This record gives sequence, C-alpha cells and structure tokens, in this order.
Amino acid sequence: MTIARVVVRLHAQGPLGIEDWLGFDAAGRQVAHGVSAALPAAEQYEVAIAASWLTVHGLQLPIVAAKQQQKLIHQALEDRVLGDLEPLTWQAQSSVSGLTWVYLLERSRLLLLEDWLASQSWPCTRWVPEFALLPAGSDLYAQSGQGVMFCRNAQYGWLDDEADLLALYPDSTWHSIALADLTAPAADCVSFYKANKVKVSMAMHWQQWRSAVYLLVACLCLFLLSVVSEWRVLSGQERALRQEIRQTFASLFPGVPIVDPILQWQSRQKAGVPVGGAGQNGDALDLLHQMAGQIDVDAGIESVSVKAGRLQMVMLEAKSAALIAKLTAQGAKMKHQSMGDGRVRIEVER
Repeated sequence: MTIARVVVRLHAQGPLGIEDWLGFDAAGRQVAHGVSAALPAAEQYEVAIAASWLTVHGLQLPIVAAKQQQKLIHQALEDRVLGDLEPLTWQAQSSVSGLTWVYLLERSRLLLLEDWLASQSWPCTRWVPEFALLPAGSDLYAQSGQGVMFCRNAQYGWLDDEADLLALYPDSTWHSIALADLTAPAADCVSFYKANKVKVSMAMHWQQWRSAVYLLVACLCLFLLSVVSEWRVLSGQERALRQEIRQTFASLFPGVPIVDPILQWQSRQKAGVPVGGAGQNGDALDLLHQMAGQIDVDAGIESVSVKAGRLQMVMLEAKSAALIAKLTAQGAKMKHQSMGDGRVRIEVER
C-alpha cells in the first residue's frame, strides 16, 4: 500500500492538534486512516480546515481579472456578512455555471494554524476546506471534526449535529457519507496556504486608513511650517547681528568702505592698523572677534553692542545657559542679568 497524499483534520475546539488523518493513493482513493499524531510517509501533506471555522457564500460574478474580482467579492460580502470584513480573509473557487464559491475564515485562526504548522516536522502544501472531502452529489452529510458538514443543492454548510440537520431540512432525503467514503480534495480546490499573506487592494480599506493618512499629512505640513518659521527667525537674527557688526566697524573706522567687516577687521588686525575710535571700543571689538567663533548660529542672539570697552549681548534666556557656561569655564569677566521678558543681557569685559 502506497500513500501518495495525507489529509490531516484538526481539532475544531481547544488547542490545535490532530483529530485524525486520511491517506489517499495516487488515484485519489482512500487507502488508510488513523488518529495517531505520527503520520505515515507520503509525498504530499495537506490540512483540512474545520468546517465549523468556515462560512461559504455562492456569488454570481461576471468574468473579470483577478484584482477586479477581489473588489467585486468584497462588495458582495459587505451586503452578506454582518459586521466588519477586516478580521476575515477569503478564497474563491473557480466559477462553475456562473457561480463562484467563496470560503471565509477568520484571520486569527489562519495565524493560529500557521504557528501550529511551523512546529510540525512534516511539510504542508495546502490548507483546504474540510468540505472538499465530501464526494460529488447533493443532500450529503458526513461527520466533521466538530458536528456535521453537509452539501445541499451545491451549497455547503455545517451544523452541531445530525438532528439539527434533519430538523432544518425535513423534506430532503439525506445520504450519510461514511468516513471511508470521503474523497481526496480536487487539484483545483482552494487553498488558504497560498493566501496566508492576504493581498487586499488598498482601495478596499480606504475608509479604515484614510484618517491616518490625513493625520500624517497634517503633521508633515505642521513640521514643515515650523521649520520654515524657525528658519525665518534665525535668518532675521543673523541679519540683525551682521548689521550690528557693520555699524560697530563703521564707528571704529569712519570713512572706510565696508565690504565684509569681519574679514576687513581681521586684515587690519594683522596689519596693525590702529582703531579709529576709542581704545576701549577697539579692545571690545577684538573681544567680539574672539567670541564670534564661540557663539552658535542658533544661540538666539538678538543684538550685540560695544560700549566703554564692554561687549553686551541680548539673547533668549532659554538658550543662554550654554554660552554662560562656556564663558565661565574660560574665566571671562562676565555678568548676566535677566530682562524679565524671556531674554537675558550678557556683558563681557576684555
């Protein structure tokens, strides 16, 4: 006896485990059955997803491309399924006589099945609906892992027990299918194994994710606006500082054309050109030149002035701590005073 395929049925309730397994030969005939967790050697292993986990819908859909078919299925299921479709995934059987059978399964159970199979030593190639074990025909039912599964007028379903089935359809002549008469799933049977990474068009879930996208765009706009605003403030402070330097240079060197006051001051210092103004102001300007390399561009300095040999700066109090600490560490003669409006005045002597 050679077993080509083994179909494993799992517990429908409680922790996942093997309910039983069915062995089929290459022709699809059932040749073995067992309940042991030790599976026989076979070329192919499949899992039959419990009928009680699935719901089946027959949809009349036009013949369209695969992506368009998924959209049509989504729209049709919205009218049939109570609640949100987000927790569900589905697989559609090939259309037969204009009818497409769609099998729905909770994603949480799909993930549970995936985790359980990852711990098994045998490779699984397909995750098929348990209904695929029923032979062709109508008004058939068989014992499932839990309750009974049945096929009536090409429609599949599941009930708790045989009594419920007979009470629900009293006018039907039912044929009970023995375990030995269950057949191997067809080659074109749907498989959730191929769909464990659900591919759904983003357009299907626009209602769910568009609010997050709008919020993200709003946050990006606010961030860009704050960056531009900060840049404008810093640019204005830089212009004001450059203007202060130009005015100070002009007061110390009257009549000298101003191109770049900092470079001109450096060249005059190297050449030993005397300062045209008071000596104290010249010393203070030297001090300004020395401190220029220690002041960060974004330190928040609003104005710089030279008076009586002292360098005075007005800056934001929140950004003054680093500069005060640096000057103190260098032993500079410095004092600072809060102006009470979020600014601080720092005075440095040469």
